[in-house]
Amino acid sequence: MPDTLIEEEEPIRPTVTDDAAAPAPAPGGDPAEARAGERGAGEQRERPPAAPPRPGRPRAAACLLAAIALLALLAGAALGVYFFFWRYEPTARRHIPGDANIVIRLETAELALFGPVRQHFLPLLDDSPSGASRKARIEAATGLDFPSDLREIVIASTDATSWVALAGGRIPKDRFVAGMEKLARDEGWDGWRREGDLLIVDAAMRPRAVIGQADDGTIVLGTDVEIVNAALPASDEWQRLDLPEQGPVTFALTSAAWSGAAGVVSAVLPRAGALFRRVDHASGALTLGAEPALAMRLAPVSGEAAAALAADTQALLGSLKLAFAVLPDVAGARAALEGAQALAQGDQVELQTRWPYEGLDRACADLAQRARAARDALDAAKAAPSAAP
Repeated sequence: MPDTLIEEEEPIRPTVTDDAAAPAPAPGGDPAEARAGERGAGEQRERPPAAPPRPGRPRAAACLLAAIALLALLAGAALGVYFFFWRYEPTARRHIPGDANIVIRLETAELALFGPVRQHFLPLLDDSPSGASRKARIEAATGLDFPSDLREIVIASTDATSWVALAGGRIPKDRFVAGMEKLARDEGWDGWRREGDLLIVDAAMRPRAVIGQADDGTIVLGTDVEIVNAALPASDEWQRLDLPEQGPVTFALTSAAWSGAAGVVSAVLPRAGALFRRVDHASGALTLGAEPALAMRLAPVSGEAAAALAADTQALLGSLKLAFAVLPDVAGARAALEGAQALAQGDQVELQTRWPYEGLDRACADLAQRARAARDALDAAKAAPSAAP
């Protein structure tokens, strides 16, 4: 008989169950397993909700591709401007006459950056209304925008008597001669006449200048018809001369030039004449900037040792210093001669010296003044008939 009036009944299950709660351990179960289950249930309750799946990066990839495409487009545009508008393949040197023995090449872009040239010569293009209008008329007639279209000028001679100037750059083809002829005819320039493909400027019953244009656009201006016709066809003659390809001012002289110079100076400077005959050819460059410098390489004739030629060249420079000390200084040549050094380098002689900036500045100022005076005199002569009563 039970001790109480109310009989014990089984516990009543709660009406609300916690789904997350761990089930009660079975009677007689392992307590360790029960504790592990309780810990797992607690960790599940305390664990933060899982982050939503991270989306991909289509926007970042699209931006990167757009930036790469933009850079490629800009690079392509820059290359197009360079190759089609700015890049220039030198052409003037290809028209050096085959028997030329003196060649001087001027890189106009580098010359225009040199202070004395920029200060004294460039204003000549714009400081006169007549000069500016003439420049505009020439551009309209020939398509040549001077000086921006001009990249190089090569001056060559065959015998120091006949000379030719070759102008290369972004020059329209087949327009210069016809354009200058029309301009001369329209403005009544005296002495200008057309002869075949050449434009000839006469003076005292003989050509004073002859103008032609090669097939690649190079303008050829010479002292006579023969040298202009010799320069019109393109050739690889410039390679024979060992003319340097880079530099604001470069030059080359063949053995014929040295022999000719020897014949001229032998009567006055016999020592110099004898030395010149020992030189086969030479080439060099004048670099500009704040400290201009001249470098020239002399190749001795066959059988002549470079060391002996260098020693005799240095001795001649010492003699010339004394002679130039009593002569007027021309373009700073006296100071350049003072610092000149001749040294044997392999089988050639290298001559180097600094050229004073002030001397080049004085020379440019003097040449610019002469050019301005000649231009003003020409303008005055053209204006005189119209001003006469």
